[in-house]
Amino acid sequence: MKEVFRLIDSLIKLRDNIGEYISQESIDVGDGGAEVDCGEGVNVELIDEGIHDQQGLAGADSQSTILRLENADVHVVTGALLGGVNALIPGLDGVKWLGIRLRFKPSNALLKDLEGLLDGIAYFKSELLERTFDGSYNEEAIREEIRTNVELRLASAFRGSGVLMMDGPIFSTPKVLWMKDNPYSDLYRMLAGRRVSAYDGLNIIGVVKRLSQSTYYSKCLGLNVDDATLVKNEVIKAWGSKASVKARFGPIKIIAAGYSKHCWYVAVKLGKDVNVVRVEALSPGLAERGAELVANSMTISGVPLPIHAADKMARRLNAGAVRLLAASPLGLTYEGLEELGRALKELGEAA
Repeated sequence: MKEVFRLIDSLIKLRDNIGEYISQESIDVGDGGAEVDCGEGVNVELIDEGIHDQQGLAGADSQSTILRLENADVHVVTGALLGGVNALIPGLDGVKWLGIRLRFKPSNALLKDLEGLLDGIAYFKSELLERTFDGSYNEEAIREEIRTNVELRLASAFRGSGVLMMDGPIFSTPKVLWMKDNPYSDLYRMLAGRRVSAYDGLNIIGVVKRLSQSTYYSKCLGLNVDDATLVKNEVIKAWGSKASVKARFGPIKIIAAGYSKHCWYVAVKLGKDVNVVRVEALSPGLAERGAELVANSMTISGVPLPIHAADKMARRLNAGAVRLLAASPLGLTYEGLEELGRALKELGEAA
């Protein structure tokens, strides 16, 4: 993690600098607004619970943390690809996985200094919007841009004829995409384009676990309820007496930002618990195949095993980076101390 030590040295420049405070711009990153194509209707299908070949399966995940320091916030985005070819970030050459967001409006002189110090180490401005990460820049937009670049590098390292399970959607469809007067609408549209271009022709599926704002299946049925609740209720209604059930609901086509993706909802019931995820891919055939692979690799926690393993590694890498960054000359805010405590807990050290 040589980048961490170089970044710590660079932060000395910020210790005696402060500028005019500016408030953060807001965006709505909640899911919604996408067009839904339900075809001739959504099918509900049981998935064979027999033993399936899991050869060639790989998992990839990223972990994002914001370590809040005096005068600045450090974005830490680590990642792991496990299965077949393994790849870690940090670890892959030429991948920037750190970002600096100043809490104030910086002077031109400070920006020039930062450009020389941070070039090749960390992001301090958007590559797509050409804007400095100052106090006004939305931190969720920073997180999404760095995370996209990290995950695309992991995807580019994937080899073989198997299937790569990526944690999260193939591309995001936040409400900000449809807000024409919002400065981040173009950013999320360009990030979606980058993902589609990188994944095209590869056996990559996205697995979405957080469905509290997802209503794509609900729209197909003319209802207004989140998809996780809807699918769980249908599973209980149809197979509540069975101890073990694996089922998929779909296919559904989602269209946003000029791009489209195909998905199935996968439900795995074990005893009274029902876990639901959405499985996405750029092609309908891969999405259908992915739904079966996810159902048959689901852990008791509701996460497919390949992603579960990658998630654990990405979290450990992130915690290690946060622990090192805690030596920053700027010092930690109270929120920064809390984040350090979580990192130490992840590493099995006393907080």
